[in-house]
Amino acid sequence: MYYGVESRKVASVYSKLKELVVDFQFRPGEHLHINELSTTLKVSVTPVREALIRLTDEGLITTQPNRGFFTKVPDLHEIDDLYGVLHMVLRSSLELWKDDFAPAHLSGPETDTPALDGPRRLCIRLERLHEQIARMSLNRELVRLTRQCNERTRYVRLVDCGSARAAEIQDQLGAFVDALVGGSAEGAFDGLDCLLQSQRARLTSIIREIVSDTAIDV
Repeated sequence: MYYGVESRKVASVYSKLKELVVDFQFRPGEHLHINELSTTLKVSVTPVREALIRLTDEGLITTQPNRGFFTKVPDLHEIDDLYGVLHMVLRSSLELWKDDFAPAHLSGPETDTPALDGPRRLCIRLERLHEQIARMSLNRELVRLTRQCNERTRYVRLVDCGSARAAEIQDQLGAFVDALVGGSAEGAFDGLDCLLQSQRARLTSIIREIVSDTAIDV
C-alpha cells in the first residue's frame, strides 16, 4: 500500500495511462513496455507497474504470462456483451424515471443542436447522455456501470462516430433527446432502443475495420 506522495504519484500515472488507453492512443494489441512508459511519463517503473495492474483489474488492458501488459484486441462478443449491459442499465434507469414521468432536464453538449465538429464530439455527446440517463435513476451503481461500459467501448464508438454513419447516429440521438426533454416515456424507450440496437448491429463491421486499419491478425 502506498501513502502520501507515492500514492498520489500512482494515482496520477494511472489517470494518464487510463486516458491514453480509453481514448485509443495505443494500437490494439500493443505491448505496453513499463520502462518506456516510465521514461515517457518521467516517473519510476513502480507507479507505472501499479497503474497497469489496476487497469488490468478494470478490464481495460490485459496481461500475457512472461510477456507483460498489452492493450486489448477488439473482441466482438465482449463488446456486444458490454453494449447489452449498457442497454439494460439505461432501460432500468428510464423505468425508474418513467414512474415520476417528468421531462428530463439535460445539460451540456449532449443537448447541443449546432453541427458537430468531429467524431470525438459526437462520441462525447453519446457518453454524457448515457451517464445523465443513469443518474436519473439516483442509483450510484448504475452510474458506475454506465461509466465503465462507456470507457471499455469508447474506441468502437469513436470509429462508428467517425464513419459515414455519423449523420444517422446524430439523427437518432436528436430524436432520443427530444423525447426525454419532452417527457415522452414511450418515445424515450423507442429512442434508446433504436440508438443502441443499431450500434450493436454494426459492431461486426466496426471491429473488422479496426482490425484491418491496425493490421492485427485475429
